Amino acid sequence: MKNNRKGFLLPAITLIICGLLSVPAYAATPGSVENLRSTSHSLNAYSSTPRITMAWSVPNNVSTSTVYFYSVFNTSSDYTITSDIAWDLDSSTSKTTISEDKSSNNGGYYFHIAAMVEDEEGDELLGGTTTKGPYYIDTKAPTNTSVSAPSTTNNQVVTLSLSADGATEMYISNSGYAMSGSWETYVTSKQWELSDGYGSKTVYVSFRDAAGNATDGTDSDTRATITYQQNTAPQIRDLTTYASGTEYSAPNIYFKLYDYEGGNITLTVSSSNSTATTPENITISGITVAGGKTTYTISTNADEERGLTLTILRASTGITSTVITLQATDSGGASYSDTETVTFSIKEYSITNNLNVEFSNISISSEESEMIIQWQTTTEVDSAGFLLQRSENKNGPFETITDRLIPAQGNAFSGASYSYSDSQIESGKIYYYQLVEVDINNNQAIHSINNDLTRSGDEVDTLIYDANNDGKEDIADVIYLLQILTDFK
Repeated sequence: MKNNRKGFLLPAITLIICGLLSVPAYAATPGSVENLRSTSHSLNAYSSTPRITMAWSVPNNVSTSTVYFYSVFNTSSDYTITSDIAWDLDSSTSKTTISEDKSSNNGGYYFHIAAMVEDEEGDELLGGTTTKGPYYIDTKAPTNTSVSAPSTTNNQVVTLSLSADGATEMYISNSGYAMSGSWETYVTSKQWELSDGYGSKTVYVSFRDAAGNATDGTDSDTRATITYQQNTAPQIRDLTTYASGTEYSAPNIYFKLYDYEGGNITLTVSSSNSTATTPENITISGITVAGGKTTYTISTNADEERGLTLTILRASTGITSTVITLQATDSGGASYSDTETVTFSIKEYSITNNLNVEFSNISISSEESEMIIQWQTTTEVDSAGFLLQRSENKNGPFETITDRLIPAQGNAFSGASYSYSDSQIESGKIYYYQLVEVDINNNQAIHSINNDLTRSGDEVDTLIYDANNDGKEDIADVIYLLQILTDFK
């Protein structure tokens, strides 16, 4: 009943003298209620029940049979019922109460209660406030749900991306919402195996919060449709080899890479002779290539051909041919391979002292960690390029240190400047170099660079080589070079 009682007054003290002075026993101020508890909710826990039921016992120090209880539910953990507040609260003699429906106001609630008795003069004595809580009410299912997966897959196991505000659990199924499975801890990413058989698949996901509120499946964002199709192997198409490489030119293999599904393709290049080739360059238009040497990862688009050019380099001069195998493997493990024979056409060449290249200078300098070989030409007619050779003995044998021909840059009317850094040397050793000139007909001319230059620290020395090839390094070499420069001018 609504409290319409009088205001709270101090109890009167009446002294009665009846032969002797005596004090009658009046009602005492009640203490706190005993055994305060909720019979519907647990402390610090979520519940989907929208009403909170509370129960208690009368204070221990109350002897009167009539006890009134003032109580209130609110969101405050620190609340005291005073005489001023009590006038606005409901009071009852019952030892239980039920809150209003909190369905529209989910959150944490506290229950506050104080006992009241009347003394013999009708004055109200209000006890202390007892508080219990919080009790959490959550009647709403998780919101902002989302389930995403690849629209098409060749793998029976797919990755699901999941999202739901307020979710603590999820239930994933290939059959329907909350069917043929179990609840598990909510995560944002999950590997999931689709049902057997190719075709269209639907994955159903239910989300549940700590209070037990679950999504009902009416939201399309709680399911994903996936087309599970058989994985087709990538293809190598139109394999063609221009395999007539010369001593210094590398043959190319041209082909097209195709994958119906698209994705990352691993291209492996192998040779029938493991030392025959060194695949290093793969030229692709519009495709990102990662990897190198013999394995390449190529990103392809679905149902689209990509043209590739693979350049084959011979590892040594004794090799005349090799069988190249190309194997393409997609992310699903399906693979396809094809082979092509590559031949290296080695033309007999003659060594001559004079080709149609005129030099103006050849020098060697020692840097801190390398030898710098530089040369200049004044004219170059039908020149293919140059090779550099090195030996630790003046009379050889010489080993070619350039892994490929250094292309000629000049022409019949003007020369060019060249430089090569040799860092594969050891400190304290003497090295000898010779320059090999090669024309377009594979003819060669060897130019000795005789010197006793020792690799030593940071010193830089420039030496004149045996320019006129008379076996001596003297003033005649300088005169010879000056004549060349004079004629060129």
